[in-house]
Amino acid sequence: MDGELSIVGDLPQGPLLGVATVVSDFTFDRHGKHRRGAVFARALRDTGIAVYRFDAEGSGLAGASAEWSQRPWDSMTSQVCRARAAVARQHPSDTRNVLVAVGIGGVAAVLSAVHAPPDAMVLIGSDLVQDVRFVVTGLAGVRGGEQVLPSRVFRDRERLAPRDRLAELKIPVLCVNGSQDPRFQLADNDLSTYGAQVISVPDATDPFQSHCSTAVTARIVRNWTAEVGVISRTP
Repeated sequence: MDGELSIVGDLPQGPLLGVATVVSDFTFDRHGKHRRGAVFARALRDTGIAVYRFDAEGSGLAGASAEWSQRPWDSMTSQVCRARAAVARQHPSDTRNVLVAVGIGGVAAVLSAVHAPPDAMVLIGSDLVQDVRFVVTGLAGVRGGEQVLPSRVFRDRERLAPRDRLAELKIPVLCVNGSQDPRFQLADNDLSTYGAQVISVPDATDPFQSHCSTAVTARIVRNWTAEVGVISRTP
């Protein structure tokens, strides 16, 4: 669907209660690590939410060989906007929508929401790092060297100050993290300071750490979107 973007949809068999577009952690593909992105999508689908996932530039194995633009986040943000527009064309009625982003995919999600706000946004395991000075040039390793990306990807992220952009949004925002994730035990990484509601998945470092924690994360997202009125509670 939609040109070069590879978008897959998980559609509920029963009544449609809402629509979600998922931005993956860009160093993974739309299925996520250990395919738990797909597990998460199916769990949401089973609650009546249509879930659409796509592969962003540099995701998965493309991270080491992609032809990155000089302003990579502008490019990735454009892709998120295109994916959201493609999903909207599949659901031209007034069904409300939520934008869900995993990991560093939250940067592009926040930037896209500045241009075209969704009804709500969920950030899963996203600390939206900024003000970090990378001294490396050329290529930089991430995920313990599992991926190698151009250092300008990180430098460009600093220019955009994603946390500050998050604070500018006028929509409900939820940040889901693992209660054992050391990043979120630092006061500076508390996204509630920037207007988000924060909910932790108990006994987990990563919300997608296991199938169990992934299912818990899906329930958190489903219940929160119903509470803020973005997703219908019942048909």
